[in-house]
Amino acid sequence: MTIIVPPPPIAWYGSSFAYYDDEPRTDEERDAAAVWARAGRLAGFSPKQFEPRPGGGDSSGVVLGRFLPVHDGHRYLIEYARAFAARVHVFVRVGAADPVPFPVRRDWLTELFPDVTVVPVEDLPGVPTRDESVRHWTAQIRAHADPGYLFAGEDHGGPLAHLLGAQFVPVDRHAVRVSGTKIRADPWAWERYLPPPVRAWYVRRVCLIGPEATGKTLLSSRLAEHYGTVRVPEHAGTLPVLRAADVSRVAHAQQTAEDLLARRATRVMFCDTDLLSVRLWSERLYEAAPDWLRAASESPTAELYLLTEPDQPFSGAPAERATFHARCVAELTRLGRPFVPIRGDYHQRLATAVEAVDALLAQPGR
Repeated sequence: MTIIVPPPPIAWYGSSFAYYDDEPRTDEERDAAAVWARAGRLAGFSPKQFEPRPGGGDSSGVVLGRFLPVHDGHRYLIEYARAFAARVHVFVRVGAADPVPFPVRRDWLTELFPDVTVVPVEDLPGVPTRDESVRHWTAQIRAHADPGYLFAGEDHGGPLAHLLGAQFVPVDRHAVRVSGTKIRADPWAWERYLPPPVRAWYVRRVCLIGPEATGKTLLSSRLAEHYGTVRVPEHAGTLPVLRAADVSRVAHAQQTAEDLLARRATRVMFCDTDLLSVRLWSERLYEAAPDWLRAASESPTAELYLLTEPDQPFSGAPAERATFHARCVAELTRLGRPFVPIRGDYHQRLATAVEAVDALLAQPGR
């Protein structure tokens, strides 16, 4: 009688084991191998070998990445980690040539995940070997955390987890089919994967500035419709008169609305005034402006200004409008901000504005 001694299984196919390679085998040999393997498993089994369900307790985990920029694939990875570990550290690789500064990425991550700890890991100088990089990352992680889990969608996660004494939990990076490389190449082709603060980072801001009654509100509304995006209304327009006591509140409200609506814009956003404009109006009315507003207006956020000319009929003082227009030109020039004069009838103004905005959008952004 021939005794068949089956081999251990060589592969697991999700619902069944394979015990042999592709060489022909009889059904009896295959069944005998399965019986033998089952007996071996049960002989050494005890329910105590089951580990507790992950999550909660004092468990900790680490997530690694560049986050250039943060996108929904990263959010899935971190959310996955938070489901396993009570405490999560996110380690961000930081290089000198990164297109998004670390503080910006840190703010994105802490806003999206207030309960995680974000730690920068500076790149080693030169061209380090793989072993040097692994040792560098291991030292940085151990300086801040003692992880029980390491979560990654990359093949290198396993060796690093082994060095840290952590369990490697692979997370399928293709579950959310996007990458930072693709987004950097064309952010708006991947718009659906951009979290609100990241979306705001890529929005191009266009501000309409100029004297009163020169069509800024109408033009900004039409431009927003034309480009399928949002418009930031002029907060001071809700007041019958801009009192000195209102200036700080109006300016703060204007900037707040601009920053929040940028999270809801697509490609470009149109601002019916901004901090620079509010400051100029304050100086026109009171020959002064709040110190914080003067400082903030020195670094305007708009990439393009559409300067509306005072060539429309108006019942107010022409000299004041002309003086304010000249003041806008002088300040935009001093600050080095690009601007395009907008003049003529409604159709001419809209055509000039669209041409200028199209030219802006054709230029590389962030």
